[in-house]
Amino acid sequence: MLHSREHLIHLLTEAAEVEHNILCSYLYAAFSMKIGVEEGLTEREAEVVAQWRRTILGVAGEEMGHLAIVNNLLVAVGGSPHFDRPNLPLAPGYHPSCFVVRLTPFDEPTLDHFIYLERPEEAPLEDPEPFEPAAELPREPPSDRLTPHAADYETIGQLYQAIRELLGLLVQQRAGEAFVGSAEAGQLGPEIIDLPGLEVITDLPTALRALDTIVDEGEGAPHARDDSHFARYSGIKREWEELKKSNPDFVPAFPAAQDPVMRRPVDVRERVWITEPDAVRRLDLANAIYAQVMTLLVQSYDPAGGKEMRRAFVDAAILLMQGISMLGQALARLPANPDCPGVNAGITFAVPRNLGLRPISGATSTILERLEELGDTYDELLGVDLESPVAKAYRRLERLKPPSDG
Repeated sequence: MLHSREHLIHLLTEAAEVEHNILCSYLYAAFSMKIGVEEGLTEREAEVVAQWRRTILGVAGEEMGHLAIVNNLLVAVGGSPHFDRPNLPLAPGYHPSCFVVRLTPFDEPTLDHFIYLERPEEAPLEDPEPFEPAAELPREPPSDRLTPHAADYETIGQLYQAIRELLGLLVQQRAGEAFVGSAEAGQLGPEIIDLPGLEVITDLPTALRALDTIVDEGEGAPHARDDSHFARYSGIKREWEELKKSNPDFVPAFPAAQDPVMRRPVDVRERVWITEPDAVRRLDLANAIYAQVMTLLVQSYDPAGGKEMRRAFVDAAILLMQGISMLGQALARLPANPDCPGVNAGITFAVPRNLGLRPISGATSTILERLEELGDTYDELLGVDLESPVAKAYRRLERLKPPSDG
């Protein structure tokens, strides 16, 4: 029973959460990075840090592509797209003990952690001290139980290798019935969004190509490619070491909070509660916009919406991400809490509790209603000199609103 379809769906769902969690941690670090000489960098440092930021944001964009690929795989084998995840930092034991995901500013331990996460199996690296697991909680080894569970894995590559093996076994067991989620079942393809390696999955060869895209871009397996995430982050580390030779006090980022929270912490783990009024308002708006991005992405997988509407949902989500970026950068430059002097705020990427597919008959009107609310607050906080990303997302959806949708 360990090799059933349900076990494969369970493991793919974990992979979706892994990609989503890593994506948020990369964005958080990028938002904290300084921009230009006016923020304390020399001209040379500003030039290099700007390139680092572009690199990290590029990697984050590819992680979004990986999340889309995993969701296509989920739909292809009969599951549902999965954007839900626990809020960060993860509770000990949620993923394997060696797999720690937190929200931290861009400093040397954070960069070393990113390199560790993306490492190929032949790289003998250890996670830096701030990312050591809070507790060693090994998962139970694979068993023949009916209830799916994921075993431990040391690298992301091992997780995808397990998925690859389960896909092969499913084809052996079910043959032509292995891939039951056709293109019409809601997968994303190039006609909806153009992402490298994203294609509609219809059989084992297309499924394995999708997995190859994820692993090759991330870890460069079986050996690190020059353009893999691991290689790009390792390149940043070498450049950082060179800059420190010229300026031992070089600091490329603001002291954004480690593991910020929007509400009073409810457990004993160390968090930074954002309480300063200016930061609170921006964090509230950033999380509300992030919630709408998640809602739009979920809706983009609904085949009932038709290709044009689904493409509009994706386009609107991308526009809103620009607003999240602006707010995330602003938060990293604002004080977090008077009880934490010298610590700035940061977006928490809080997941909405009501995340899920909405009936297409009312989805557009309710999303537009929410965007109108968000747009008013966005303009109040960030000004209206230029049309805001929220307003652009609203216009993108408004012209496609069905007459029956309100």
